[in-house]
Amino acid sequence: MPKMGDTMEEGKILQWLKQEGDAVNKGEMLAEVETDKVNIEIEAFTAGVLRKILVPAGSAAPIGAPIALIGSADEPLPGNSTNDTVAAQGGVAAQGDVPAHGGVVAQLIAPGGGRDQLAPTGAINRAATALPLPQQGRIFISPIARRLASEHQLDYRAIRGSGPNGRIIRMDVEAALRVQAPAAPVATPFIAPAETEDVIEIPLSNMRRTIARRLTQSMQSAPHFYVTSVIDTTKLAALRQQINDYAARDPSPVKVSFNDLIVKAAALALVRIPQVNVSFAEDKILQKKQVNIGIAVALEQGLIVPVLHDADKRGLLDIARESRRLAEAARENKLRSEDFSGGTFTVSNLGMFDVESFTAVINPPESAILAVGSITPTPVVVDGQIVVRDRVKVTLSSDHRALDGAIAARFLQEIKKLLEEPFGLLL
Repeated sequence: MPKMGDTMEEGKILQWLKQEGDAVNKGEMLAEVETDKVNIEIEAFTAGVLRKILVPAGSAAPIGAPIALIGSADEPLPGNSTNDTVAAQGGVAAQGDVPAHGGVVAQLIAPGGGRDQLAPTGAINRAATALPLPQQGRIFISPIARRLASEHQLDYRAIRGSGPNGRIIRMDVEAALRVQAPAAPVATPFIAPAETEDVIEIPLSNMRRTIARRLTQSMQSAPHFYVTSVIDTTKLAALRQQINDYAARDPSPVKVSFNDLIVKAAALALVRIPQVNVSFAEDKILQKKQVNIGIAVALEQGLIVPVLHDADKRGLLDIARESRRLAEAARENKLRSEDFSGGTFTVSNLGMFDVESFTAVINPPESAILAVGSITPTPVVVDGQIVVRDRVKVTLSSDHRALDGAIAARFLQEIKKLLEEPFGLLL
């Protein structure tokens, strides 16, 4: 199972595009996988014949775990009775049970959808106990599993991992927490009643589950504060019209949107105020050298943030083209892994929904996000006269662990300056 995103821990096989016995070329699309962000097709790592599918459609596997056997047509399959037995028990096959041999070897996780349907605690414990501890005292644990153990003050060194090479994954920590849970009643979050005549139960997708987990983590761990600025867009609208009139002469014209201009302004402001282009890392702050702007895109199944890399170095027409490509790829589930990884700052625009202003939740591990409202005709005083000008409210949400109010205010000042005197966006 390849890693297809910074936060991905496992992938769920939605469908196999090849069946057992089919010839497979290296680089040919093999299966469609649901990650925590998108559905994406994965390619074969080697050529040969698809001899055996070990993770069926509807099941999940952690990153790095083998998912199928590819080899020559007459090559004997390695002993797989162990895999079949473990699968039947709802456990996890150890990687050593199936030796690698010129192809891609698979590891089967609890059947029925991985995290969507966890194996019984006993099955998880049996599988975890069967796996060897990491060598030389090093403990392999996923970031989510480590955080979950820390939140519950659980010593994960006593847990035997069921992931690749004995890696401790979230499922192992959850199983350990169930085992040590106290018998006495404890306070639990309110859970709405199950489906009735008046209620329709909608199972969470991997994307919605990830949104819930990551944004809850963001609000709980990052102390948010908010700074709002009102920006006059009169000159910005005139510049946009000039750019689009010029671009219309191109054989394949592209229209620059207000959001493209805001993304460019944010990118240049991050170069001038690099203290905002950071991540908080417990005992240090990581200042990013690249300026990669995430652009929030609303899909029916949830919110996804494709990333426009090196936004500060791109021209406005290039930003417009790449923004359209990313938005279309997101809606058609055709994003590549690099399209939604590496972001350092996010712009979330709800102006098209006639929203005056709002506050956005920071997208970890970033330290700030810019929320953009709608451009609204507003009566203002100019040179002692009341006139109507187009204005927009933008609100910066910031992580107070990484930056303070003065830095956030200076950053908004730079954006305001760039958008109110927009010729600077072209330099």
